Amino acid sequence: MNPDLQSIIPYIQEDKIDEFSFKLLLQLIANPSVINYASTVDQQTLFIRIITLLKSNHSITRWRGTKLLTVALLHPVLLLSANTGNAIVALVKILETKCFINNTENPTEREIITLKSTVECIGFILDQIRGKPTLTREVLTPKLPHIIGALVEVTDLIPRYTLPVLNSLLTLNTTTFRPFGTKFENVLKNILNNGENLEKVDDDLRISLMRSLALVSFILSREKQGEKWRENVNDLILELKSVISIYEALVELTNDDEYKSKLHSLPNLPQDLNKMNLVFGTLNIDINNSATEIFKVSQRIHAIVDLLVAYIEINPPTAVSIPLGHYVILGEILASFNTSFTPIKSDIRDQNTRKMIEQSLVEAKHAGVKILKSLIKRFGGNLFPYVYEILAILDASIPVTTVNGKIKVDKELVYQNEAIILNVLDTAALYLSILERFNDMTVLGRLVESAIILKDTREPNFAKNTTETLTADTNVNKQKKKGGKGNKNVVSISDILSHKELFLSFPSQNTLVTIRSFFNTLITKCELSPGKLNIIVKFVIIDAIANMSLIQDKQQSGENEQIVELLENMLLFPGKAPTSITCIPLIANLIGKNSKIYSLLVNPRFPLLQTKQNFEQYDDEEEESEDEEEGVRGEQNNGDSERKVLETDTFVPKRSAEDEVADNVTKRQHVEEQIVSANNDFVFDSSKDAANTAIKQMEENLDKITEKKLVEDVVIAREEIVEDVVVEEESEDDDDLGSDFEIPAINVDDD
Repeated sequence: MNPDLQSIIPYIQEDKIDEFSFKLLLQLIANPSVINYASTVDQQTLFIRIITLLKSNHSITRWRGTKLLTVALLHPVLLLSANTGNAIVALVKILETKCFINNTENPTEREIITLKSTVECIGFILDQIRGKPTLTREVLTPKLPHIIGALVEVTDLIPRYTLPVLNSLLTLNTTTFRPFGTKFENVLKNILNNGENLEKVDDDLRISLMRSLALVSFILSREKQGEKWRENVNDLILELKSVISIYEALVELTNDDEYKSKLHSLPNLPQDLNKMNLVFGTLNIDINNSATEIFKVSQRIHAIVDLLVAYIEINPPTAVSIPLGHYVILGEILASFNTSFTPIKSDIRDQNTRKMIEQSLVEAKHAGVKILKSLIKRFGGNLFPYVYEILAILDASIPVTTVNGKIKVDKELVYQNEAIILNVLDTAALYLSILERFNDMTVLGRLVESAIILKDTREPNFAKNTTETLTADTNVNKQKKKGGKGNKNVVSISDILSHKELFLSFPSQNTLVTIRSFFNTLITKCELSPGKLNIIVKFVIIDAIANMSLIQDKQQSGENEQIVELLENMLLFPGKAPTSITCIPLIANLIGKNSKIYSLLVNPRFPLLQTKQNFEQYDDEEEESEDEEEGVRGEQNNGDSERKVLETDTFVPKRSAEDEVADNVTKRQHVEEQIVSANNDFVFDSSKDAANTAIKQMEENLDKITEKKLVEDVVIAREEIVEDVVVEEESEDDDDLGSDFEIPAINVDDD
């Protein structure tokens, strides 16, 4: 049984809170029964005690107050309290004072942790209140300006925690955020420091910084946000174009016609470069003082590319016009940098400087691949017209060397630039995935070779030193045999020769994930040669055996699913018929029990075919239905014929019917005369017998008259039927008059 709130409240104060387990205290306050069954007075007392902790001068007490407030506001009864606004004010006060940090360049860890917890608590409260009209109107809206201002103040200290909250406020409360827009943008630019600080932050924070900078640059405009978005993107494209042109002074790019045509297809730079709207400021480079100055170019390219990518990854509130072609051209220009085709200018003779330039070009190439990768993730099939050219550029970005007059992929450079090569392989797999089939393997030759190189284990490279060391060891042994001490500085390489496997380096987990994804795409989308397919199948089987425990694990994971999917695709895509490679027995031992696809291939479960008997029954049913329809039609025809027979039987000539009616009228007059004479006889004859006889005659005469009336009605009905029949026959005769066939006249006199 849980204690009630009244017994917990005494410990929620600065001098008593250490006497109780803080973890247990949070668990008790999080319990709904403790809060909901407490009295209103105890609930308000709890809230006031927490606010008092937030107002403390000690950072640890403030931190505890933020955690208690976060847990307490899980309960709607406390969220709807009038003290919620006071709690927000106390949190804002902590941010405004920056937790009493004196030196912002070197703050203490305790104060930073307290600020992080405070920002998290504010973000939680905003999420809890947002969407509730009354709370939003009464509690949140009046305090939003203070919240935004306080968050902007501490962004330079804890940007990882403030940026998500500020981005949501920037999107949902744009009007309230507008007065702080310029200040927020300046804070972001100071953090980036013209892109020089990008290498000091991790990927998640860099993406968050760039998205915030892109969002604040146009969303605060009162009107025409779409035009402002496009204007900012065009300015960034011009800025990137101007930075790329710096390499023209170092590399023979002016002789590359393809480079010049693509660069000229971008918007033209203004004649006065000082009038450009630069986001990251001017760039000053002097490689004569230091060869490392050249890396400022690649760093600036990465900064601009990250911001360009952020513009297309965010969701603007209004429709925008995206210059997709310009994005593709920029990615192709940067990704095609290769000193094998565009050498460094000959007037740069310092070897150290030349190596620095080559490495800077490699970094710029990485930025171009990043653009192409973000485009395929964002726009997918819209990039279909560019797929072939982009794949060719990605294939050409793999470093090569000439061996015995043949061009081969350079293993050493592939190992040195492993991160960039993996990014290239991942991007190529994404572009292949939007295709149904890709048959031109000449475009993917180097990509496949580089993937095969990266999948193998790597031996230590002691090529130059090995001979010298072996020679030294031989001399040492000779000296020892002669009784000399030998050279103590010489290190024996006997371990390398005898235990070579101990010095091997294996591909990392990230490398294996990328290679599996690339091979999976190749198997399903491309027609590989037997040699390449055999190498890939061998890798897949060995990799699956090495991860046997992971495959047999019933818990699904990304790596587990990737290995199983690769094995299943090997079953579904074994290659062309003459050179197909089947490994069903091996895969059966690996995933046979857990793979539904393997089960379907081994035991196909097709729908049952309809037998011949079923077709005959179906035909019999059709014949029976046709017979029934014919029977119904026959009954209808019989009814029609019977009706016609009745009509013909009841047909009476019109003239005879008129004569019969006239006779009936005459007979009726004669009967009436007899009745009158009988009445007269009755009047003048006083005998009783005569009267009775007269009455009987009158009744008989009336019955005869009634029968004659019925006959007259039948005659009239017959006349109407006869008239209808005559009309139908006349209409049929009229139809025959319009026929094309005419019966010739017969002359009787000729006989």
